[in-house]
Amino acid sequence: MIPYFNSSLPKTLQTMLDDLHHLIGPIYLVGGAVRNGLQNKPPTNDLNILVARPLYECQQLLTEKGYSPGIASSRHNVLFIPLKGCEKPKTVEISTFRHRQGQPPSVEEDLLQRDITINAMAYLWPNGPITDPFKGQEDLANRKIRLVNGAATLKDDPLRALRFFRFSLQLSFKPDSVDLARSSETLVNDVIPERLRAELDRVFSFPLRTESDRKLFRYMLNTTLGVNLLPELDQLKVIIDSGNPKQTLWERTIRTILSLSSIPNKEELSLLDLRWSALFIGISSTFGEREQLFSSAGLKAPHEESPVCCKQILEKFCFSKRRQRRISNLLFHLNLDSTPSDRVLKRLLNDSIPLEGLYRLHYAWSQAGIPIDELTPDSHRIAEENLQDILSSCQAIRKAKQRPRTNDLAISGGDILNLVRKPPGPWLGELQNTLLDYIEKDSSRNNTETLEKKIYEWILEQETI
Repeated sequence: MIPYFNSSLPKTLQTMLDDLHHLIGPIYLVGGAVRNGLQNKPPTNDLNILVARPLYECQQLLTEKGYSPGIASSRHNVLFIPLKGCEKPKTVEISTFRHRQGQPPSVEEDLLQRDITINAMAYLWPNGPITDPFKGQEDLANRKIRLVNGAATLKDDPLRALRFFRFSLQLSFKPDSVDLARSSETLVNDVIPERLRAELDRVFSFPLRTESDRKLFRYMLNTTLGVNLLPELDQLKVIIDSGNPKQTLWERTIRTILSLSSIPNKEELSLLDLRWSALFIGISSTFGEREQLFSSAGLKAPHEESPVCCKQILEKFCFSKRRQRRISNLLFHLNLDSTPSDRVLKRLLNDSIPLEGLYRLHYAWSQAGIPIDELTPDSHRIAEENLQDILSSCQAIRKAKQRPRTNDLAISGGDILNLVRKPPGPWLGELQNTLLDYIEKDSSRNNTETLEKKIYEWILEQETI
């Protein structure tokens, strides 16, 4: 028994796992639960469990016991039990052993069907042991990403090539050189678009702080796999950046993507969509010059207009309509003043434009257009200070717009005069601002009874009233 496996899980979940073990067991924890447990890390969003019983039998037993197991519409071979009151995990997922045709179901057979060795370990609840047929613990200790069964793993599901890169970047582990070459040459034409986008979304969400992660990200987009995923991006390799003849548009696009990181949660646009937007800037940049550029390179220029091309990519990867609108709206407004007035910022905010994301993207793209040997510390500092000034202005304008106004108060100026019994004067505006500050911190306070109490408190604090 590994002590952390118990201490890392909420007590209520441990009790539930004990119950499941006796009810439908034996049960095995697999995947991220085991990987994180061995690393002394918190559990993932989904706690995956393997059982030997048929799922219909598990569902019946769980229902009789008072659980509410469901079957995900997209995963008919998995039962899930939502967990209320848990930050992580949010769901317990139950599945049966996968196995090859002609082979009896077993834990080892199921682990053979998985992608990488550090995900192919199973822990028998509650006291072990760990089943680890592919040396996942050794790879975890050596910080190495390796496929479970080499080329056969990729043949069974080509998406695993992208997942190989994803886990290498997510954990900042070193990819096995042989499996890296295999994954790099894999084609994913037959993979469902939603699955491809989900994996790309994860890759685009990682901070990529280390130099090795940044190199691997760049390498991935430059492989056969990367070209197969985003052929539109690959076309930029033959187009010279009009603002910097020392690099191609491909290089500028990658530099822009890599320079975007650490987006505060309070901002509307996530790092994920900001990086997708950076990719689309590169694809849609200098489109008027592209026919000539392609022709000079001996290639046939694409006929679709760049906005249409970007829309096709969004639809190809089955982005939600909401994300399509958000990204398209951002790209439409990129032709902006690098030192905007408050009036311009207010207009953009009224048009529901994610201001901070817009200017972060504009800054990143502009900086990526400067030759690296010309990026001096002083020029970078000045540009960064200008960006921070704009971001501060964006936040101030957003806060001013979101702040309640006098008319939003649940008590009118006349009612306040009746309560205070004093002629109108500057004090009324001061009191109303106090009330606005009060309800801005908690909107539930905006009711007549609560505000009247606050007014009486305010009167007692005044020396002249």
